[in-house]
Amino acid sequence: MTEHFGNGDWSAAKMSRLIQEKTIPTTPGFSFTHGPLEPSLQTTTIGDLLKFHAESSPDHCALIAPSSSTRLTYSELNDRIALVARALLSSGIKAGDRVGIFAGNTAEWVEVFLATARIGAVAVLLNTFFTTSEIKDSVRFTECSLLFISDTLGSHDLWPCINYLETVMENGRAECLLPDLKEIVIFSSNIQKGCRFRSYETYLLRTMRTSEADLGSIEKRVTSDMVCNFQFTSGTTGLPKAAALSHFNIINNAVLMGQIIRLTRDDIVCCPAPLFHAAGLVLGLIGCLTHGATLVLPSPTFDPAITAQVLRSEQCTAIHGVPTILAAIVASYQQMDVRPPPLRTGILGGSQVSPALLRKVQASFGLQDLGVAYGMTETSPLSYIGTGRHADDTAIWLSIMPHTYAKVIDKQGKIVPTGVPGELCIAGYLLQQGYYRNPEKTQEVMRFDEDKQLLWMHTGDEAIMNENGDCHITGRLKEIIIRGGENVYPGEIEDRLNLHPAIAMSAVVGIEDKKYGEVVGAFLELVGQDPPVIEEIQSWVRQTLGKHKAPQWVFYLGKEGVPDCFPKTGSGKIKKTDLSAIGNRLVHRKGKL
Repeated sequence: MTEHFGNGDWSAAKMSRLIQEKTIPTTPGFSFTHGPLEPSLQTTTIGDLLKFHAESSPDHCALIAPSSSTRLTYSELNDRIALVARALLSSGIKAGDRVGIFAGNTAEWVEVFLATARIGAVAVLLNTFFTTSEIKDSVRFTECSLLFISDTLGSHDLWPCINYLETVMENGRAECLLPDLKEIVIFSSNIQKGCRFRSYETYLLRTMRTSEADLGSIEKRVTSDMVCNFQFTSGTTGLPKAAALSHFNIINNAVLMGQIIRLTRDDIVCCPAPLFHAAGLVLGLIGCLTHGATLVLPSPTFDPAITAQVLRSEQCTAIHGVPTILAAIVASYQQMDVRPPPLRTGILGGSQVSPALLRKVQASFGLQDLGVAYGMTETSPLSYIGTGRHADDTAIWLSIMPHTYAKVIDKQGKIVPTGVPGELCIAGYLLQQGYYRNPEKTQEVMRFDEDKQLLWMHTGDEAIMNENGDCHITGRLKEIIIRGGENVYPGEIEDRLNLHPAIAMSAVVGIEDKKYGEVVGAFLELVGQDPPVIEEIQSWVRQTLGKHKAPQWVFYLGKEGVPDCFPKTGSGKIKKTDLSAIGNRLVHRKGKL
């Protein structure tokens, strides 16, 4: 599939091998750095990891999914994955074929993903926020041969979607709408009468066509540089793209992440983040697999109350999640008037983390060494990580991870002096193999540097690097507010707003303005019911920031036409483009535009 990625002779897979042991001199005073070259990168596969733990710790608990009363040891999980892998092979799936998964965080999702990777096929991880049309388009675009789909997603009935797909295939339109899709399998034992698709358990009866010896022979041909999954980018701007990640990418990122937060086989990791997202997949599932820990999937779709209960009942020791998820869990404990259980470690990331939220989560769970992470789908995902020890009242400084390179550049592509903001670029083993069937976009964001002989991922994020190589992420370049020619950074305003005792969470966006072009607008989630007056909010911001950074417009969730909650992507990030549209519409109604 390399021809679909458009990287030419300098593909990310090849470059990973070339640069993993390269030490490049840094120039004092400039924003370029690299992480340590230890520990060594691993060349194992997902199937190898699973078999290793099944042999070395057969009775150790691997997976807990309370929604289906599933509890599997590593030996049982390995046997189950072998069963699913043989069924895939029996239905004609081979190395490189694409297998779609559209379901919540369930044991079946885990089984299909691991089995697909085990035989060298590619799991296409469909965002559970996709509409029926988006599912169809994504399956078509990635050329899936097989689709696994749940019949429900939380309280959402997926049978209308399933029936539509069945109609497409029955009426012969599949040739033009879904030309590569051969079969759909439903994660349900209650198949509607007359439905032509098989249930998951019925599908698994096909294993008799492929022997264990056949599976073993095929597994030996699977290598670590093979693509194992397509991740649809869940950015807050633009259409999603299918980022191709290899075994080598995600296994090594999980290994290094786990070592930094001191993950062990004794940890019980709660993963409320969706598995279709890089954070849930790599930090949750693969992180447990690399360290032999126990993965807990509290519910198929995120439910803060259920997650709060599962954290206590399963005696979890770690948690991974984006800020909105962890904030909702803390709020759930407050509503129950129950103290959160103590946790040992975890990761907070996926979107910008304010010092105020970090301290709140740390205090709630006693997590003094909670890892604050920065990354993106295209970097497998983590490139920078830090802890509460690296935070002050205004910023969290993150340290570069091993085998990772970083630079901060200006609009001309030149490395800026330390302390000067610019676009953050990342290089190393962690780079995606490219966007599937999108060579133009791949080459737009992945550019080879002849000077340093590195392939760089241009993140689109603005950052400041200090003299130690640590980074503070200030926000998305596309989200910077340009007020009368002055750049205003939403992140620093949000950090200040989140310190206000009446504010639970904030999101700052640009609002159209006749005089300045754009002005600051703040959407606020309150701790209580009574909102502060706008003058109080403005005064609060002006105490530490310039007066032009004080919000000209303040919108409170659930009041005066504002939605009750922040619009979010499937991975939990706040959709600021939606907030800008809402803010502009409300201001327009007031006749101020």
